Amino acid sequence: MKYSSNESLSRRNDGGIIRRSLPLIVPLVFLGFFFYFPLFTILEEGIRNEAGKVSLSNLASILGEKYYRKVILFTVEQAILSTIFSLLLGLPGAYIFARYHFRGKSFIKAVFTVPFILPSIIVVLGFVIFFGNNGVLNRALMNLLGTDSPPLKILYSMKAIILAHTFYNVPICIRIIAATWSTINRNIEKAAMSLGAGPVRRFINATLPQIWPGIVSSASLVFIFCFTSFAVVLVLGGGPKYSTMEVEIYRLAKVSLDLKGASALAIIEASFSIAFMFLYLKIQESTRYIERRAASAETIPLINAIKSKAGVLVIIYFLAMVFLVISPMASSVYYSFLKRSGWGGRLTHTLDWYIKIFTGQQASLVPVRYLGIIKNSIFFGIVTIGVSLPIGLSITYYLHRVGIRKTGFINALLMLPLGVSSIILGFGYIRAYQLLPWDMTGRWYAIGFAHSVVAYPFVIRTLSTVMRKINPSYLNAARSLGAGPWRCFWHVEFPIIKPGVVAAATFAFAISIGEINATIMLYNPRYITLPIAIYRMIASYNYFGACALGTILIGICVFVFIVIDKMGFEIQ
Repeated sequence: MKYSSNESLSRRNDGGIIRRSLPLIVPLVFLGFFFYFPLFTILEEGIRNEAGKVSLSNLASILGEKYYRKVILFTVEQAILSTIFSLLLGLPGAYIFARYHFRGKSFIKAVFTVPFILPSIIVVLGFVIFFGNNGVLNRALMNLLGTDSPPLKILYSMKAIILAHTFYNVPICIRIIAATWSTINRNIEKAAMSLGAGPVRRFINATLPQIWPGIVSSASLVFIFCFTSFAVVLVLGGGPKYSTMEVEIYRLAKVSLDLKGASALAIIEASFSIAFMFLYLKIQESTRYIERRAASAETIPLINAIKSKAGVLVIIYFLAMVFLVISPMASSVYYSFLKRSGWGGRLTHTLDWYIKIFTGQQASLVPVRYLGIIKNSIFFGIVTIGVSLPIGLSITYYLHRVGIRKTGFINALLMLPLGVSSIILGFGYIRAYQLLPWDMTGRWYAIGFAHSVVAYPFVIRTLSTVMRKINPSYLNAARSLGAGPWRCFWHVEFPIIKPGVVAAATFAFAISIGEINATIMLYNPRYITLPIAIYRMIASYNYFGACALGTILIGICVFVFIVIDKMGFEIQ
């Protein structure tokens, strides 16, 4: 059979797209079994009644109960308030880092960013140690004021949740808004000043419209993180009064064993979070476009501001950030070198906790040695790199070489895990794999694959940053010399994106080693990880041992962050 030239060209193009789509086969199979199948199982469980018929009765039961309506509203409320306070504290920092240059700027910016890359359980631990009723701050105030009761009762309240979320997320506000602020057109501000506009009016009319994309982008990201927060609310909320959908899904599934109720609530939360995720991705794309058009603006020495009246405000801000950001983490590290002699005895300095850890002694409350806990976390981190990096690299190559415009629906499907919390993912594994001939719940590979699903969207975002920077002329030159797609990739593209691959791998490792949401749903005592061990020690009031393990986890995360930061990648 003969074809016209147009038909032949169309067949060749179709064949080319099929060949270029081959890298998606393994990722789609993996996502189908380890993400979409568990998610579909939750959906099916939530929309079927006790008789097995399709029904909205479970959703209606959740929405019809006053307690769960309150939980849903509180989830949104605490996320909004946390976002507002993160922005209020982040804006001054973004202004300082965008407008001024000073010695140690990169180091200070990195220190302020450390909380964001720490696991949430470390944030919880730091807040309990520093802001607790018997914590560092209250004991100092009690000694200063001569009182027997703690003056600041912060824990187990709305204040604790908001404060912890602000601590956790203000670094991302500083980095994203500062990146936008440093590229604005200063001539607009100068023009407003020449027309007699004061500082406030100049900011509202000239500066704010230019930095608005960065503010909206950071706010939407912080809102998503706070909306799906689990460990912070579970520990610092202190009970049902301050419970969110994440915590209630965990309680329904693991404590009450109400799988239908947990599924219905998971459907409601997933609907919210997926909608927020797509909104964030849209905002992020528009922000990137604006930032690409702008040029970096000049900065001035910070000493000029310090010598002026604004210097007092700058100093106060830095002291407030040190108090909020550095003090809880420093307190945790310091507590790891303490022990109490007897019940209610005095505190003494010691290396006992580290001796117990590195000599392989038995951990408290779990049938695993301390070194075994560390090895488990490192093992799952390596598994996460081994799974999420090839999958993320394949998907990134497809999206950037086949074209996102041609694959908008597939792009949305591939990035969907970014909008589904890992608590829902872990619950999906529990429900889905009970239906199979073999139960994967509590198996090491179930935990490793869950970590990989959580990590791979961040791998894609990291790799996409470098893929966008590849000059198309390099690829055109290679193709003109007869190089095929694979040869172009390995000999032209891969050497360019290699730093991004290393950064993506370290990022995936950091996410895995700090992951607690899915792990707490899936683990068994043989595969206990650092975050789970720290959580159990906090629950049993073994704060000193928790701080020792937490210090090790902080050290690992800081090392990973240094690797990423040295390669010039923004954590966003």
